Amino acid sequence: MAIPELPDDILIDIFSRLPSKSVGKCRCLSKPWRTFLSSTQFIKSHLTNKILNQQNLLLITLSNSIQTIADVKHDAVSRKLDRIDGYTLKVVGSCDGLVLLVNEENDKFLVNPTTRHVAKLPNSPLALKGGYSSSMHGFGYDSYIDDYKVVALSYYDSDTDYEPDCVDTFVDVYCVRRGVWKRVESSPYDHSAPVTPPGAYLNGAVHWLAGSRESDHASVIAAFDLVNEVFTKIPAPNDLKKHSFEFSILVIFGGCLCMIVDRMDMRTDVWIMKEYGLADSWTKCTIDCGYDYGILNPLCYIGDEEVVWMTDEGRLAICNPKDETFRDMIVDGVPAMVNDGCVFVESLVSPSYDMFL
Repeated sequence: MAIPELPDDILIDIFSRLPSKSVGKCRCLSKPWRTFLSSTQFIKSHLTNKILNQQNLLLITLSNSIQTIADVKHDAVSRKLDRIDGYTLKVVGSCDGLVLLVNEENDKFLVNPTTRHVAKLPNSPLALKGGYSSSMHGFGYDSYIDDYKVVALSYYDSDTDYEPDCVDTFVDVYCVRRGVWKRVESSPYDHSAPVTPPGAYLNGAVHWLAGSRESDHASVIAAFDLVNEVFTKIPAPNDLKKHSFEFSILVIFGGCLCMIVDRMDMRTDVWIMKEYGLADSWTKCTIDCGYDYGILNPLCYIGDEEVVWMTDEGRLAICNPKDETFRDMIVDGVPAMVNDGCVFVESLVSPSYDMFL
């Protein structure tokens, strides 16, 4: 079957409105169709079509299987992806329909849950050896060179206490389409922590909670600019104490930078930066979790007010922040407890380096 005699821009506009599964079927019609619908121009147009950007969930179960829920607002049935090697898979981040996963050996897997394609990324030849070091990762997009990047922060543990001293934090960057690792300037911040959280990607930067190396050792939000590959500082909420980030996590929620602060009294403060980089735009909502729900990570909105959360016990819960009501989220095919999860958008972007050649 030949491609209709229409200008490419019109064809792209038409086909970019189709769901990914429909595009996949059209690719099977003929080689010209496959070539056209696999072009970089079409894939980018399909990605930027906001009609298709509904909220989808990727969940990692305790048995290390990967489940997805397409359009969580209307679908309560999961679909299982192929199993990935290793144990204790954790989500690093999601960008343009790609999800980066890391296992206990720091092996990295780039997944497109929509197309079900998985690519194992090479380990950095500069990585510190395990046992005497800690590492954390981030994932995002560099708009200047049109490439996806993995950021690895690593440092040597100088003692065995719960809060290790950190002398230098090394920064390694992997460019997916170029297929190379490189080391850039070390971080000016102290990233040592009892746990090594993933970075939160937004507005072209990966964000971590860290400590200042200045005399006051104040807590900061450190943002790694993926284009310039340097760290900058994002203003934290003014009402937070300078050293109060120890029991906090940083996530992306509803397209905004979000801080979750555990108050240690069964209540959780949720800070949302409505306008990126503007200190006065932080707003706070306090939620009484009770004994049954300890909030760990807000995932996405479901309906106009309700929010899907992942609790500190690995349960999925639906909360209405206004009236502080909770209920378990029941998903067919997903166990009651999960290990990790994230939101992703539907896309045709390939996770494989070979596909970009």
